[in-house]
Amino acid sequence: MCFSAPASFGAAAVLGLAAAGSVAKTTERREIPLAIVPLVFATQQAIEGALWLALGNEGLSRWSLPLANAFMFSALVVWPLWAPLAALLVERDRRRRLAMIVILIVAIPLAFRGVRGISAQLYEACVVHNSIYYSNGWPYLPRQFAAYVLCSCFPFLLSSHRTLRMFGVIVLAGLIISASVYTYAYESVWCFFAAAGSLTLYLHFARAHGERAKQLQR
Repeated sequence: MCFSAPASFGAAAVLGLAAAGSVAKTTERREIPLAIVPLVFATQQAIEGALWLALGNEGLSRWSLPLANAFMFSALVVWPLWAPLAALLVERDRRRRLAMIVILIVAIPLAFRGVRGISAQLYEACVVHNSIYYSNGWPYLPRQFAAYVLCSCFPFLLSSHRTLRMFGVIVLAGLIISASVYTYAYESVWCFFAAAGSLTLYLHFARAHGERAKQLQR
């Protein structure tokens, strides 16, 4: 995250609790990938917290390269695939499901490009203006960035569930703000926005759990 190691570790703890609470309120296996979205971001934040420590300590500096690439693998490979899959599994509307399937198909070559980029040239990280800057010399082309926005945000914006659309709006707004204002470290800043937004997913499961409880009482 774009502040410090304690902030990143604190965010990871909160997100981990949100994921545990969400999973506890699921009733079907297909809901689990969505419920553990906060855990995906908790892992990212924990990795970045450790990276902060590695960048600030010469004795731990050897860990900066693997940590930086673990973070970018999560951001460029895991999340573009996870987002459409998680949204698709809980969607019941046929047309929305078809749109999410198309997005998932787009996500596969995009994730492959992320793997290729990391394999060809590992990412390095450094601190710039109190944020972590990641670079490997492989520029993300405009069409690739557009595909990333599509895969990362639009599955939730297309959802028939209101709280998931809210999450999609937060993720998209965070991505636009980060790429526009924090160009030197937008990956780190955007992941913070997305991580914070993922807390709304607990509201989704809490509301669904409450509605099911009311139906059982009738």
